[in-house]
Amino acid sequence: MPNTPKPKLLAITCRGNHIENIHYGWICAYDIKKGIILKKGNIHDYTYLRSTAKPIQAIPLVKKERNITLKELAVICGSHSGSKHHISILKKLLRKYKINEKELLCGTHTPLDQKSNYELMRKNKKPTVLYNNCSGKHIGMLITCKKAGWKTKDYINPKHKLQQEIISYIKHLSGTKKINLATDGCSAPTFNMKIIDIAKLFTNFNTAEDPAFKKIIKAMTTYPFLSGGKGYIDTAIMKASRGKILAKVGAAGLIIAISNGKALVVKVADGSQHIRTLVTISLLKKLKWLSNKELESKELKTLTSLTIRNHRKLKVGKIKILN
Repeated sequence: MPNTPKPKLLAITCRGNHIENIHYGWICAYDIKKGIILKKGNIHDYTYLRSTAKPIQAIPLVKKERNITLKELAVICGSHSGSKHHISILKKLLRKYKINEKELLCGTHTPLDQKSNYELMRKNKKPTVLYNNCSGKHIGMLITCKKAGWKTKDYINPKHKLQQEIISYIKHLSGTKKINLATDGCSAPTFNMKIIDIAKLFTNFNTAEDPAFKKIIKAMTTYPFLSGGKGYIDTAIMKASRGKILAKVGAAGLIIAISNGKALVVKVADGSQHIRTLVTISLLKKLKWLSNKELESKELKTLTSLTIRNHRKLKVGKIKILN
């Protein structure tokens, strides 16, 4: 059994005058020149990269296929909401690279985008595999295999050449020799690492003079909606910062952000997405990655209220962030 994790208190939610919930987690901010500049909790505890790994998982694709556009790459690197804009690009990718939907091994779920979900229900249609928020990543993996001449049938097997290449990039950029593997929600491998090593991974990804890395960063920050969707905190951060910050969420309360040779990792132990959002924005303010004007932008203000309201919009509580 692994050692008992040691998170620290990140936030308290109160209803009326009394505490209702407490939220623990980990924070690590890392600077390529100064090293650790902020930490909370034991940053040598382990967590899974989940979907924060998607920019790294796209590296072999960009190395092997120069004809991927920035818009296509943004969707491939993102956890898309399944809007009509995302689905249109995904369908074009299938045609462009002669991929059949049946080749995707990510499984199916209802679209996260409300309009798309309502439209499917209205037409009494079932969602296809393209509505899976990881379908872009899987299409990218299939394109990579086709370009490299690798078999596509079992492309998500950890022993497949593609997955081994992805693992080698993660090891190289993080400086860690061993990565524990498990299966992600989309059936691709996910990577269990120390929080400090995740921070190093993305700091080095941000600073390496590699055209493929730069193209991935440019794609996501130029088209933040395509990398996520409406109401997504990573999309909102990239829009508000006008591409100055790259942000990517992962399941179970994880988010990474990178900017100017620095990386921030936030992991909320109970997986709360709202607390993850509030803690992250508080830290970006503290670290001065976002200006006051950017913090007041429409994209962020709609997501970052510390007031708890009920269904009648009455104030019933508040949230306190302990950074």
